[in-house]
Amino acid sequence: MSITGLEKPHILTQGLWLPEQIQQGERQAAAAMGMAMFELMSRAGLAAFELARRQWPQARHWCVFCGGGNNGGDGYVVARLARAAGIHVQLVQMDDAEALSGDAATARDHYRADGGAIEQLGALQGTPDLVIDALLGTGLSGTPRGVALQHIAAINRLNVPVLAMDVPSGLCAGTGCIPAEAVSAHTTISFVGLKTGLLTGRGPDVCGHVCLADLGIQHRLPSMPVVELLHWHTQRKALPARRRGAHKGETGRLLVAGGYAGMSGAIRLAGEAALRCGTGLVRLVSHASHVHWLNLTRPELMTATFPEFSQWHWCDALVTGPGLGRNDWSQALMAAALNAGKPMVIDADALHLLQGKAPVQAVLTPHSGEAATLLRCTAAEIETNRLAAVQELREQTGAVVVLKGAGTLIAGPSGTALCPHGNPGMASGGMGDLLSGIIGAFLAQGLAPESAARLGVCLHACAGDMAAAQGMTGMLASDLLYPVRSLINQTDDYDNNKPDTGR
Repeated sequence: MSITGLEKPHILTQGLWLPEQIQQGERQAAAAMGMAMFELMSRAGLAAFELARRQWPQARHWCVFCGGGNNGGDGYVVARLARAAGIHVQLVQMDDAEALSGDAATARDHYRADGGAIEQLGALQGTPDLVIDALLGTGLSGTPRGVALQHIAAINRLNVPVLAMDVPSGLCAGTGCIPAEAVSAHTTISFVGLKTGLLTGRGPDVCGHVCLADLGIQHRLPSMPVVELLHWHTQRKALPARRRGAHKGETGRLLVAGGYAGMSGAIRLAGEAALRCGTGLVRLVSHASHVHWLNLTRPELMTATFPEFSQWHWCDALVTGPGLGRNDWSQALMAAALNAGKPMVIDADALHLLQGKAPVQAVLTPHSGEAATLLRCTAAEIETNRLAAVQELREQTGAVVVLKGAGTLIAGPSGTALCPHGNPGMASGGMGDLLSGIIGAFLAQGLAPESAARLGVCLHACAGDMAAAQGMTGMLASDLLYPVRSLINQTDDYDNNKPDTGR
């Protein structure tokens, strides 16, 4: 049995599973090994106990909150081990402890046999040094109500470190949504396999540091993960190679089309990002009102005005949308870009102008609001199940789809992938424009849309993590430009040199 974090790529952190896959796989793997399910519960409790002792060695008063299912049984195992180690333990049982059944009841009986007491929430005394959350786990069904919400709120009010077992109670392990309130954990230990909801949607808000304990059966799971987990260490291998005698004409030509009057910043950011990713030639096609000063601080960018520009065949790939607007001029530019028949990134306002199927070799990069427009629903509905949304967009448009946000998802011909990198400092204007330019750069250099999207998303997020080493608040999109260049020229693995961003 091993426990690993997500800082470095590891065979245990290459995929995400739906909780029902893990539940079924646990039973099948245990049966194949001739192992009782209570043995798995015991292993889960031991893994959580050992992790808690390592992370909080000075904690001498633990409060273990147990629910009515097997997640509660895991909590009883932890409580028994903690008492045996001389730690003062208060165990709070949600609902009636006598109603427990199966393996959870067995764990309860072992805890009692060793002298452990079971309390109700109202009997909680003092402030513990550490809370173990074993209330709901992956067993959340619908919206937590009544007594469950009371216990979740009580944990959060304690304002002490929390170790969540499998998933913070109140978080949907499959979708990453929080229907009401969820435990805010400092660390989450996921068992057997990582669940999809831990790393996307609201998951990153409440999971804290995510660890995985395989319980010795991960390699025996009968099903494959539904989402591939991306790491810069592996994605960087897709960076376009450049021969020693290369010239600018063979390292890609990119058009970035957009920038209506008063919105020049977006197209400017996308263009420079493409240059920093090694594109040989980048031309900005924008509104005449700012074309004369658009490249004053970056003379390596070429410029042109629309509708005068007509050389769409010049490029190897195209980005459209940054600063485009939604008027007659915007629609005419969008039509011209689509008619070029080139591999392209469609972002921002261009997504609102897109009708029906996307062009062949297109990458769409919506955030939840833009995805809602494409799927004719609300952004809140997108956020209730981001995985389903990105897969539906992929099916409806036929394009590679990048659903931006915490735990950005990429859906393409090879399936769905998630980028675990990035930080909240990236919640500022221009970050999406930068991403469009990065993906467009790799399209122009010959990568297939899915490879360009995966590489671009990972590079963009890791550059954000490097920039955040100087502080997240006030971080600008342009702060990522030099980290981008540094990363693509790096010889050492990014994951072995990742700065501490406080996440």
